[in-house]
Amino acid sequence: MWGNVRDGASHFQRWEAPPPGHRVRQFFHGLALPLHLLRALWADPVARRFYLRVGILQSLVIIALTVGLHSSGSKAADATERARRDSPADLQEAIDEEKEERERFKLEVKLAAEELERKVRAASGDEEQPAPGEQPAIRERAKSVTKAAKALAEAQEAREDAEQQEQGTIARLLGRIDREVQLWVALFGLMQLIQWCVIALSRDYHDVVSREASLLTALEPEDGPLTPRVRLDMQWLRKKFSRRIRALVVFLSGLPVLYAFTAPFPIRNTLLAVLVPAWSAYWLGVFTTARSGYAWKNSDAREPWFLRAWNWLTTRVPGFRWRFLQRYGLFWANRTRAVFPPAAELEKQPWAFAGLTVVGMLSMLPLAKCFLRPLIPVAAAHLLVAQQQADRAASPKHLEPPTQPPAASSTPT
Repeated sequence: MWGNVRDGASHFQRWEAPPPGHRVRQFFHGLALPLHLLRALWADPVARRFYLRVGILQSLVIIALTVGLHSSGSKAADATERARRDSPADLQEAIDEEKEERERFKLEVKLAAEELERKVRAASGDEEQPAPGEQPAIRERAKSVTKAAKALAEAQEAREDAEQQEQGTIARLLGRIDREVQLWVALFGLMQLIQWCVIALSRDYHDVVSREASLLTALEPEDGPLTPRVRLDMQWLRKKFSRRIRALVVFLSGLPVLYAFTAPFPIRNTLLAVLVPAWSAYWLGVFTTARSGYAWKNSDAREPWFLRAWNWLTTRVPGFRWRFLQRYGLFWANRTRAVFPPAAELEKQPWAFAGLTVVGMLSMLPLAKCFLRPLIPVAAAHLLVAQQQADRAASPKHLEPPTQPPAASSTPT
């Protein structure tokens, strides 16, 4: 058994402090909560050693696998490119093209010189029967014109070579930048994939860190004591996959409304560039709230703000009271009904959870997730517990709900 995990909650003292009242202070309160949890972990020697060991080992494994797999893939790609570029057929084709281009240029210069010589003779009026005494002068003039044409052609060739060299330098620079961008994009994607696999196999250790952070900050843990081990939890994978599908569905359900809303405006693309990221940020905040089991306690949560606005628009405002719009509202509500509880909790503390969502976005970065992931659910739980305690204090005593921790099986992870 994991000996360093506290096996009881008898020493808890409920955190009674409500969240700050000002919106800006609420935002920074949510932003700083993971830092306070980290400070609590750091103050405990046992918890600090375990937290650092888990995060550092996960990071080292991710880095080693990423470097190994990426270097192997790069070597294979470089070998394929060199084989394609250095094949005899390609080399011979390049040589033939260069030779053909050189011969074509020489022929163009020769034809241009002959044309200039003919024009000079025609201009002297002696093209058909030049006088015997004038023939040497005409020939000298033709030679001068030919030399001038050759000099002009050489200058043109030199200028074209300089332009090609400059274009080649720019093309090489752009190609190098493009290769660097592709390299880092591929590296980022590979590291994200490896990080997800590593954390999926070692998520028990993050659960232990979350439990320790809860105990050290006087919050009742959402999970019981456990012995962490490296394993593949198929039930967790199925839940994770279903939640990803649900998140995609609830996000896509609102996009038709955004496109319909912006259709009459001439600056539709600009509006969509603002509204779609805002819609994404809202759902990111909802799912950050949902990472704590305390967000799912209210099974009778009302509809989110956007559904209430849609129902008001389609039932009260003339010109919008169409049957198909009301049916779409019903369809929209059915698609999002499963996330009503965390959405309702987000509406109570939008600014605090906005700050916590910023930290959650940072935890999506490679390696940062190894250290921030176990702190986000605990921080969300602190916000939720404080708000629920404030609600109970403000409500009549006979309406207070019974105090009980969330079931561990319903806690999203």
